[in-house]
Amino acid sequence: MKFLYLVKKELLLFVRNKGLLLFVLYLFTGDIYIAANGIDLSLKHAKFYTLDYDMSYESRDIVSKLVPPWFDFKGYITDSKEIESYLMRDKAVGIIVIPEDFSEKLKENKLDLAFFLNGADASTGYLFAGYTGSIITDYYLEKVKNYQRNFSKIDLRNRVLYNPNTESKYFLGLSELFSVITLLVLILPAASIIREKDEGNIEMILISPLSIRKLIAAKLVAMTIIILLGTTISVNLILKTVLHIPVRGNQLLFLILTAGYIFTTMGLSLFIASISSNMLQVSQLAILFLLPILFLSGSWTPYESMPLIFQKLTYLSPLKYYLDAGYAIIIKGLDFSFVWFYILMMFLMGLPLFIFGTFFINKKL
Repeated sequence: MKFLYLVKKELLLFVRNKGLLLFVLYLFTGDIYIAANGIDLSLKHAKFYTLDYDMSYESRDIVSKLVPPWFDFKGYITDSKEIESYLMRDKAVGIIVIPEDFSEKLKENKLDLAFFLNGADASTGYLFAGYTGSIITDYYLEKVKNYQRNFSKIDLRNRVLYNPNTESKYFLGLSELFSVITLLVLILPAASIIREKDEGNIEMILISPLSIRKLIAAKLVAMTIIILLGTTISVNLILKTVLHIPVRGNQLLFLILTAGYIFTTMGLSLFIASISSNMLQVSQLAILFLLPILFLSGSWTPYESMPLIFQKLTYLSPLKYYLDAGYAIIIKGLDFSFVWFYILMMFLMGLPLFIFGTFFINKKL
């Protein structure tokens, strides 16, 4: 019963701290909404010009295929010397150059075009090249089919599972939720322990019947409850209701997974508390641990795009397993039989981390 009273005390202290309460509520609501809607990984309104030496029906027709909201055609240029000037002044994402014999070569089943891309924004330039290349290839195949009646067209139809419209908010919303949980797991327990040290309560507890271990355990349980409540609010209110992201899996299983991830990461929070003297150091050290965890998880950079040594290091990031299992439950609707491996890996990684953090905090206090 004493332990439950301690947990209740920690929850009340959190609720009475209006600044911290509002900060946590914002992270679980506004921050996730902004991250999901404020960033779009698809191509939108990419400005481009065309240098058309052919000036044929076919050349104008192919330009007309690049339509809003993906493209924004700004007009024609008349001199190749203008290409570098337009790209240098960021007036265009790309410039398409159509040679003077374009229509004739098209009738001979040849396609000859040139793209000049603004490499200052590599991501947008890459998307522009990909979108444009796909549209022009489809146009070419259609024309070839018309020119040659016996041409057998290959009908390719893509079917995207789980996210039919390939909306980036599916990934960005969930990714931000996982990042928020990681940040709070690192900060909240450590901040709660440091607050007790700043107020001189640790010395009083040492001469009281209450043990330090029981107090720390109560803090960890209270912070876990707070994060799980915030996660529940975020999934149902923001992801499901506001962003219309389908939650296909069992939410209870997702909360169990989240609790396992909290346990895995709390060892680092205890270590942060053991080497920090004030709240400023807690926040600085939390960011220091947070950045490599996020980078190695694959939430910022795809696993396949990392150097080989970093690909190996991703297996040391607990967030990697949480991400993979979380997406599998929320987006794909998979059950325990598909995610038990990730939960096991988090536990195997979290147990030594928790023992490590507990050892240091006991030694410090």
